[in-house]
Amino acid sequence: MTGYSESTGYVDSAGYIDSAAQLAAELHRADLLVRARIEVFRHQLGADKPATQWGLPSVAEGEIDRYLAEPFALVDPLPAAARTHLDAAATALAELDKRTAQSTVPLRFPMLARSFGLDRREQDVLLLCLLGYLQPRYRRLFGYLLDDATASAPTADLALRIVDPEPSGAEHGLTEHGLALFGASAQLLNHRLLEHGPSGALRIDPRIAGHLLGDDRVDERLSGVLTVADPAASLDDLVLAAARRNELREMASWLRTRPEGTLLFLHGPYGTGRRSTATALCGDAALPLLHATIPTVASEPWPTIVELSYREATLRGAALCWLGADRLLATDPEGAGGAEHDDRWDVLTAAADRFAGPTLVTSTEPWEPAGAVATGRFVRVDLPVPDFTQRRALWLELLPPDTAFDRPRPRRDQLAHALANTFQLTAGQITDAVSSACGVARLRTPARPLLHPDDLFEGCRRQSGRRLVAFARRVDAHTDTGFDDLVLPDPSRRQLEELRARIGLRGRVYTELGFDRRLSLGRGVVAMFTGGSGTGKTMAAELLAREQGADLYKVDLSAVASKYVGETEKNLDRVFADAEQSNAMLFFDEADALFAKRGEVKEARDRWANVEMAFLLQRVEEFRGVVVLASNLRQNIDTAFLRRLHAIVDFPAPDAAARLRIWRGMFPPGLRFPDDDQLAVLAARFPVSGGSIKNIVLDAAFRALRADPSTETVGVRDLVVSAGREYQKLGLPVTPGEFGRPYYEWVERELLGDGLGEGADHG
Repeated sequence: MTGYSESTGYVDSAGYIDSAAQLAAELHRADLLVRARIEVFRHQLGADKPATQWGLPSVAEGEIDRYLAEPFALVDPLPAAARTHLDAAATALAELDKRTAQSTVPLRFPMLARSFGLDRREQDVLLLCLLGYLQPRYRRLFGYLLDDATASAPTADLALRIVDPEPSGAEHGLTEHGLALFGASAQLLNHRLLEHGPSGALRIDPRIAGHLLGDDRVDERLSGVLTVADPAASLDDLVLAAARRNELREMASWLRTRPEGTLLFLHGPYGTGRRSTATALCGDAALPLLHATIPTVASEPWPTIVELSYREATLRGAALCWLGADRLLATDPEGAGGAEHDDRWDVLTAAADRFAGPTLVTSTEPWEPAGAVATGRFVRVDLPVPDFTQRRALWLELLPPDTAFDRPRPRRDQLAHALANTFQLTAGQITDAVSSACGVARLRTPARPLLHPDDLFEGCRRQSGRRLVAFARRVDAHTDTGFDDLVLPDPSRRQLEELRARIGLRGRVYTELGFDRRLSLGRGVVAMFTGGSGTGKTMAAELLAREQGADLYKVDLSAVASKYVGETEKNLDRVFADAEQSNAMLFFDEADALFAKRGEVKEARDRWANVEMAFLLQRVEEFRGVVVLASNLRQNIDTAFLRRLHAIVDFPAPDAAARLRIWRGMFPPGLRFPDDDQLAVLAARFPVSGGSIKNIVLDAAFRALRADPSTETVGVRDLVVSAGREYQKLGLPVTPGEFGRPYYEWVERELLGDGLGEGADHG
């Protein structure tokens, strides 16, 4: 049964039906306290003060006579009319407490009082100010009680006289009795429930008034800072390893207890799900959550933002999650792995320590407390880059639907496997990579932007970043060449195929087969290509990178090596760190310059060279990507490094048959060139590497076009003369014995004589 009474508001048999009914009863009781004070004021002053003197500092004779007529008392007795109102207020309070206890619905005012620790007097002061906020007549009544027609809000002294009309002891004033309500550490002011206005006027904060009236909009001063998190989020929605999911569920159970003053620090690189993990933790803990974005530029002072944010969280019974705390934490310049912080971080952690619930913080920078947070109330949760299995699951979840792909459509499982194996991306980066890939497709065909698998690889490369420009250059593989174009003997080809398989399957071997739990180091792939210059080592590295869809960076050894002690190690560390960040494949050409055998220490330089080598061995083992080293002098490589190699592929100098295959493959489609018999003679005559054959063919094309700008033919003579030029470059003898006739005559006429061969036969 529901009914309404003036003293208790709308109630049913179990209590108040909603917060509005309970608040109406509270305000009715506060109105009785105001009426009681008015009766006291009238008794003391009002009856004898002329209307023309209101608001002026004057004392009437009648008022003085009344004071002198009464006997001495520490506290003036209350007039009967005031006593009547106070008795009604006491009865209303008893009924109010009873009905509140019987209510089965959440009631905002009692919850606010409990959350901020307000006693009855503090609650009554808040209600007085709410009366003035809601009703203009109370603003006039407060002016009357202050004997000031311009006043519209109670002062601390007036509020104290209203809510405590019969104090024990001496006259009110702001003695110890009043300082508990309005001192610097008082709850009403400390939590910004009330504001001190001009002339000491007390006003309720508009956000507090709005909350009590049922308005859940965030304080406008926190616009752009505070948002309400999704309460339905769950750890089941996240792609997590089983062990990590169980660990986080235990943490969610702990958060369900609302641990006071706890700081949960979620640390990880971009896209590892710091925000979604925080939201899911609180969702599983049935704990409301507010997200607070740390602003770069704020309209309010930082302490105000922090206080208002925690006040909002307290109003809602929510946890508070600060997003982007790395803005307050700077990487340790000494490289100690910690972080420095500015004063704003101290303000935040101090507020978190006082907060009656848990605080969550997300950051890309690590941090450990040093006295800023109470012992045992700090928990750091590291969120690493997902492993291969998790990345594959993320790709399967985040890949666009099949209809978004051009035909022939790729198999989703195979595409997800390839992307997860090549790129160590976070969930956020995968989402961004898909968006970037869609942009690539839209640029290619705006009217019908269908995806190709290559678009996704390009999107991943864009997300990986390309930060190695200081010490390496990116090498682009030729799009019209493949592994079949590499001319290698069968043993070397089998070595290369094994390396390709190792690179392609490393995600499954380490993650699915469990070797990552056995090995702390050596989880990348380190290969060495040995052979002379021009035998295809760089081309093979390019093809490996292209097959994986990764960028290949060729390390500039001249930029890495430094004459200053310790600088080479720093440069190498940066190379590997940037390669990990970029998901790039590293290629060290002429690696024996860095990986040479350590020798006996005879002078200081020897000692530091050995230190550099030791550091390099350690860093290569820690690297989880692919490193390819090319060397002409395998015997010079340090044996400790050879033990760390996963594959060695030999690139021997090609024999005549191999050279013939290289000659055939060098000419692009559409260009006329010598037949196989003529090329076989060249292959037998000139025992040069594939790189030299490439140089000869390219030089011959320039030579032919210079002689006849309209030609589309590269003839034998062009190739022979260009071979002579290549021999000169390499310092090889250009003699009749080396070239034979008629080849030597052509070379002699074109290169060794005075003529340029104008009009010569290029057939």
